[in-house]
Amino acid sequence: MELDCKLQSAYIDRVNDFRNHVFEEINKKDQYRLWSVKTLRNVKEAIVISSASRSGSSLLFSLLKKVPQLYSLSGESVPFYKLNGLSSDIFPSDEIPKEVMEKRKYTFGLSRDFLSDFSSGGDPGDIFRDRKLFSQYIEDLTLRFPLQWPQVNFSFGFLKKSIMRAFDIYANNHQIFCKETFYLELLSQLRREYKTINPYYYDIPVTLVKRKFPGLKIPLAPPSRILTIEEPPFILLSPCRKIDEMDLLGKSLLLKSSADCYRMGFIKALLPNARIKIIYLTRNPAASINGLYDGWLHRGFFSHNLKCSLANANNSLSKSLNIRGYSGRHEWGRWWWKYDLPFGWLDYTQSPLEEVCAFQWVSANRALQEYLNKSKKQYLQVKHENIIKNLESRKKEINKILSFIGIRRSAVNQLNLSRLPVIQATSAPKAYRWKKRINILAPLISNPVIANMSFQLGYKRDRIEEWL
Repeated sequence: MELDCKLQSAYIDRVNDFRNHVFEEINKKDQYRLWSVKTLRNVKEAIVISSASRSGSSLLFSLLKKVPQLYSLSGESVPFYKLNGLSSDIFPSDEIPKEVMEKRKYTFGLSRDFLSDFSSGGDPGDIFRDRKLFSQYIEDLTLRFPLQWPQVNFSFGFLKKSIMRAFDIYANNHQIFCKETFYLELLSQLRREYKTINPYYYDIPVTLVKRKFPGLKIPLAPPSRILTIEEPPFILLSPCRKIDEMDLLGKSLLLKSSADCYRMGFIKALLPNARIKIIYLTRNPAASINGLYDGWLHRGFFSHNLKCSLANANNSLSKSLNIRGYSGRHEWGRWWWKYDLPFGWLDYTQSPLEEVCAFQWVSANRALQEYLNKSKKQYLQVKHENIIKNLESRKKEINKILSFIGIRRSAVNQLNLSRLPVIQATSAPKAYRWKKRINILAPLISNPVIANMSFQLGYKRDRIEEWL
């Protein structure tokens, strides 16, 4: 157990060392990249999508990323938090202690990690004719893979050559860039040297992976026994344009991370000069709790290895997880926690899985409401149900968001809202999927704490037909 704790730190150090080397190589070509001349103090406007886990934030984030007046990270900010000593594998929960925030030791690292990842719009197809975009894409992929596979001792040279070889093969056979298809070729190249890399951990349809890797088994365990920096399903990077100094001045940063429900004060400290607007994305408790339940039983969403935390717990009953319906399925279920880690999680280490999921939903919404009430920050509540209900409802909701942000509503025409992407899903989207577990969800929905929170968010029991 002590060895596992040391390995967590060793993996973080190795990933940081590798990324430092990549940054040094980039500096040799160009010493004036944005992250070397600016910091997060230069961000002027920020839009934060904040929600409980499995409330649709990944979908909304993917839609709004297309707005030309916004720039964003490739995915969630959590991997960069972990790289810079802000991991809940270290802290008692996803909340960042006040004394850690005040020391600000994370400032340089997070500025570099964020600014090097910021991008805005662009056509991925340009990669076939734009050598600068292609070069930046190689850099992005080289920086990202160690976040997804911290246990792999990557060779910078081999990784770069594999990316170039995969793209040459892909370009010879395709005229349109499709990131899923490209990634399958790239992963095939990488597996020649790194057999532990498993394509099933990526946000790629299982049918496509099976076709490319017919003999490969679908995994159940976490991708690393010790640590995840980016939690699976791993994101797929698209070729995209990096922002410049004018974008920092004239555009708004879009951020999204479920853990940020507990870290809104930290975001303000991270972006001290930014005017921050908050999109409070909500979803009814039945669908959200059911989505969490599905995710806990899925091959992805491994967030926290709690072996070290549990070993140091004062409660002798909580030396391992014994979450009924989860922990008994596999050995690793005694240590690995999925999704956000609210304060008070130790009280749920011996609970049924549905109660853990309900605890996560209530905790995230409560933390965000407390912050909004205390800070008086400008925010807009958006219901996930209004985004997925139908096209007319979707356009209305996105228009409301654009007006709140301060962007012309005509921008909605650029977002191709007629077809919703499937992102970070455990199975194909389906209305009222929660009804398959109505027997275990009904008592939870009737619980006074959840019922009161539902009512506050506008989800009434007598209109349960709207709980998509």
